[in-house]
Amino acid sequence: MNREENIVAIHKRDINSVNKAFTEFMALSENEFNMRSKADPTLYRGLSPSKLEEVTRDLLKDVAPRTPFRPEDISLVSGHSFPDIMATDFCGVEVKSTKEDKWTSIGSSIVESTRNSTVENIYMLFGKLGGNPPEFKLRPYQDCLCEIAVTHSPRYMINMELSKQDTIFAKMGTTYESLRASGNAIEQVRHYYRDKAIREHKQEMPWWITSENVEDSRSFNIRLWNTLSDDEKKDLQTKCMILFPEALNPTPSQTKYHRTTLWLCSYNQVIVPNIRDFYSAGGKITHVNGEAIKPFAAQVFARIVKFADNIYSQLTCPSDELLMLIDDYNPQLLIGGNLYYNWLKICLKYAESAKIPLNKWIEEKPRFTFSER
Repeated sequence: MNREENIVAIHKRDINSVNKAFTEFMALSENEFNMRSKADPTLYRGLSPSKLEEVTRDLLKDVAPRTPFRPEDISLVSGHSFPDIMATDFCGVEVKSTKEDKWTSIGSSIVESTRNSTVENIYMLFGKLGGNPPEFKLRPYQDCLCEIAVTHSPRYMINMELSKQDTIFAKMGTTYESLRASGNAIEQVRHYYRDKAIREHKQEMPWWITSENVEDSRSFNIRLWNTLSDDEKKDLQTKCMILFPEALNPTPSQTKYHRTTLWLCSYNQVIVPNIRDFYSAGGKITHVNGEAIKPFAAQVFARIVKFADNIYSQLTCPSDELLMLIDDYNPQLLIGGNLYYNWLKICLKYAESAKIPLNKWIEEKPRFTFSER
């Protein structure tokens, strides 16, 4: 490639030639980083992230004359946009590092809300500063993102030794460009981890953040159940009965409350110290309208009756959020379109096994008497 012709002129003719030139530029820069580090192992050890960004910019400027890229076009924009360094308007470098001797770390947000609108090709510069000597790798950004983790926002996990078939995008059956341009990246990732947990039969709750609440700082406060208002408790109990009807099963089980517990914690940041009391506190039903019943009925059926009107109200006019949650956690309610009827069928199956006239109780709202616990 003609080094006398600058990259801007090349870009106007052929983006593939630009990408090839940028790849060569990154390979030369990686070699230069590692050559300098090997010559003086103290040169980069212990650098702060911001200092490494400055060092990277300066090194790229040093290498640029050997390429069609011009030193004066290379600028550090860290803190203002993604990626950290721009080499012309359409090529950039994101700088990450670890002070440990490993090629993995937490990366940037998947939302990319501060992405430079003109950038087309991004490389990851990763410094393994704990090595002896420190080592550096430069790879296409999308080729070294293996998973997604949640800190204060969903972020990519970096693995600089990753094979292309093991990227998060390959696992999801998509590409980096398709995901970032989709407009609903967080929803796609949330569905991927939800479905993965289901496929692997794990008692796990996929992380909950959506594009609507990712910036909502209120979402990160953990609360105990007894600190909630009565209206909050009522709303959450209603949603729990809708989303996780297995908790209504009167048969003893070690796992029937697991999803309820995880959802309350992960989606609502609410801790319930004794989840069984959520459904069974107050003893068993011994009398209905003053008449004794045998055998005694599980307290959970009185809870169903108590919340049936709230559940009916929410399911006959569901919010967008509730529909999203149902699609995630109890999608069988969506079959045929009558959400309340589908929910009631599930409850009636549990009631039938316990010989409970639940439909009649829901309609009549009888007076219950409960045993001492």
